[in-house]
Parts: sequence; structure tokens; C-alpha cells
Amino acid sequence: MSHSLTRLTAAALAAALGGTLLQTPAGAAVPAVPTAPPPAAVAGLPWLSGLSGSSGASAAAKPRFTAYARYDKYVRRGGYVTYRIKVTNRGGYKGQAYALLGGVFPSGTRRIKVVAKPRSIGCTTRGRNLRCWITSLDDGDTTAVTVRAWLRPATRGRYVPKLGVAYTADRDADRSRLFRTIRFKKLTGTRIL
Repeated sequence: MSHSLTRLTAAALAAALGGTLLQTPAGAAVPAVPTAPPPAAVAGLPWLSGLSGSSGASAAAKPRFTAYARYDKYVRRGGYVTYRIKVTNRGGYKGQAYALLGGVFPSGTRRIKVVAKPRSIGCTTRGRNLRCWITSLDDGDTTAVTVRAWLRPATRGRYVPKLGVAYTADRDADRSRLFRTIRFKKLTGTRIL
């Protein structure tokens, strides 16, 4: 038998027996487990007494946001690139989460403008940075923002901005601090002709 087939057979046997192979017999000696709480509990943080983790549907789970961007593949020197960014709340807990869509554009940028957005989104641009505060994303909702970036005529090569999303449950969160926590991802870029 091959190694993968052996592993598959062992997993099927363990599942059929209901995990009884992994349990200790009733008469076997079990080493004593210390009852002292972990160091996190000493600091006043709650901890779980069991070894099994909580399910993903609990109220303590964090939401997952995804951002998807569509943009022009080619642009002329001195032209503009239009980005259509969709942000989706993939869920994670009950209630409303607030998201901050952030973008950092490269040095060849002349101007950035938000062309289209829903009313519930507040966007600001400062220099080459973009910040959009999204307040209307419940579990499973999607919203879109259209951003246009004008290039300087001397810009050549590839135009590669970075985008990212950060989220919080606090409506009055410090947005500049939240902007610094965003893990930006580079887009593949637009080729300048």
C-alpha cells in the first residue's frame, strides 16, 4: 500500500470507531494536570477550562473582510486609471462591523478623486493616501467604491498602488490609528504606454 492510501485507511478506521483509539482506557493511570490557571488568567483575562476550542460561530470571532479591485490594464502617460473596489463582509460575528478601506498610491500620482460611492461611505484623500470609512456593512453585505487616479506626464513603467482593509466593532475608533494597522497588498499594476 502507498503511504497516502495507508493514511486514508487509518483516518477512515478512526472515524468509524468514533475516536475510541485516541481515548485512554478507564483503568489506565493519567498523569495529574496542574490546576493553576495560565498566565493570561492571572492578568485578569478570561480563559477556557476545556481543551477543545470554541466554534467559529461564537460572538468572540472576528469578522473577515475581503477587497477586490478592477482597474485598467493600460494607460497613456498623463492619463488616469479608474479603480472599482468592492469590499465584502464575509461574516464572523453577529452585529455590525465598521471597515476602513485604505490605499497608498505611488509617487507618479498627480491627483486622486473618489468618483462614485454610496452615501453611507465617507472618503477622504490626502496627498497620495485614500481613506474610506464604511459604516453599512452587515454580515454578507458588499459595497463598492470607484476611485480615479491621475498620473503625471513624466511617469513611466508600471503604476502599482497598494490597497487594504481594516475593521473594528467601535464606531468612534481612531481612524488614523486604524489606517496604520492595515496590511496593504500591492496590485499587479497598470502598464503606462
